[in-house]
Amino acid sequence: MAHDRLLYVGCFVEPSQENDIVQKGHSIITASTTTFQKAFLSGFQNLEIKPDIINVPDIGSWPKRSGKIYVAGSNAIFAGLHCTNVGFLNLTYIKRFHIYCVLKRKICKWIEAHINDGIIIIVYSLIYPYIKAVIDAKRKYKKVHVCCIVLDLPEFFGERNSKLFSIFLNPQKVYSIIDEIDSFVLLTSQMKDRLNVRNRPWMLMEGIYENRKYNFDNEKSKAILYSGKLDNRFGIKELLFAFMKIDIKDVQLWICGIGSERKIVEECMKKDSRIKYFGFVDQQKVFEMQRKALLLVNPRKPEGEYTKYSFPSKTMEYMASGTPVVMYDLPCIPVSYKPYLILLKDQRGDELKDVLIEWLNKPREYLDLFGNQAKDFILKYKTSEKQIKRFVEFLYEK
Repeated sequence: MAHDRLLYVGCFVEPSQENDIVQKGHSIITASTTTFQKAFLSGFQNLEIKPDIINVPDIGSWPKRSGKIYVAGSNAIFAGLHCTNVGFLNLTYIKRFHIYCVLKRKICKWIEAHINDGIIIIVYSLIYPYIKAVIDAKRKYKKVHVCCIVLDLPEFFGERNSKLFSIFLNPQKVYSIIDEIDSFVLLTSQMKDRLNVRNRPWMLMEGIYENRKYNFDNEKSKAILYSGKLDNRFGIKELLFAFMKIDIKDVQLWICGIGSERKIVEECMKKDSRIKYFGFVDQQKVFEMQRKALLLVNPRKPEGEYTKYSFPSKTMEYMASGTPVVMYDLPCIPVSYKPYLILLKDQRGDELKDVLIEWLNKPREYLDLFGNQAKDFILKYKTSEKQIKRFVEFLYEK
């Protein structure tokens, strides 16, 4: 592997594009997708081996979720890595085919420039246009090793009620080419059976935390915070109803995020003035609020098959804040995390309410001790530097 060349094929909003795409283009980005990939790539900064990047910004489509009908390509340096941002038509559905065509052309051109070297392509996610472009390039040039980072299974993303779902998002299209992937980075260990990994190399990487420097104090407010999508699957209604049963007048529930359940949040605010809804909040502000709150909560229950295949990205972020985290004991949570989380077991009773009351009444010193132990665990084992060092060792061993 000493002479292997690495190419990363991803879909994040690279910083030089943020002003043009997000602010001027009024585009909606997927925060968790961009956060993971930035953290992943940042981990290569102090390593000798460094990938080149071919990137397609992951943004909403024109006209509903973006003001940009065409996203221009560009070149940039991100985390010391050369990044080619691909230009594409941002029209709903059409964009997927256009992205596939442009990506395949760019990947093949990169391979030809390094044809005398060993080549490893790291592709983010099982999104069909991306993985299809990579696999087609591999078929053409043969001696290419493809490593896929799998954060979600294809059957659990996309709107299945669309007439065009079968063309662009049908999971069977992805599963038909999975056998041509050479190695995997998996979010949960349960994924290996669903993907039929068999004897191919794989490693578990449930997330990455990009260490940040905070420029604000650690003043606490008597508040419980939820930040994330307002979706019924993620338990936002249960959290609201549990909080409204808490008979502590000076405690507040802070909610940050957007989604289909926004209306019920606003209705509950009218009934209970302690509930504060902040809407969409930028990441830096969310990090501030996570440190200021007394408790962080993720009310997603271990219901539905998808909970085995989806490690909640906010878990790592929550733990790194140093604020105690309350959540259900999801099947995707590795054993090593459990001593540092306040885990709920009962899905039907008032356990969520009771546990919140119990921890709100604990001394501040105890909360700080518990939260800081979780923070230390993340900083010791789950930072960009630590996780990417593990990843590179995995590539050498493949």
